[in-house]
Amino acid sequence: MIGFEEFSQVFGSAQGEPEFEIYFKDLEKTYMIIKYDDHVSFQSDVSGEVNYPSLLELYQTVSVDGICLKDKWNDIDTIIAEAMFDLSLPEDLADFVEFTRYG
Repeated sequence: MIGFEEFSQVFGSAQGEPEFEIYFKDLEKTYMIIKYDDHVSFQSDVSGEVNYPSLLELYQTVSVDGICLKDKWNDIDTIIAEAMFDLSLPEDLADFVEFTRYG
């Protein structure tokens, strides 16, 4: 699984408003992080949306459904970027970096 530091770098360099679906090993809900120009959104498929000024602030804060990414990062099964890149697979991660670099 991609570590937070590496994810943060990929997230920071991604262009546009990419969406990252988060699947936890022990939770049935799907969560999503969306990058915007001036903030970050975190939401679940049923629990609503919360906005944060940065990915780091989201990472350190208890959010939707009591999730704190800092505490639960190792419980993430996979992160799917833009509904087609599994960031737990090195080849998909590389493809996503290229995709966001050149659109």
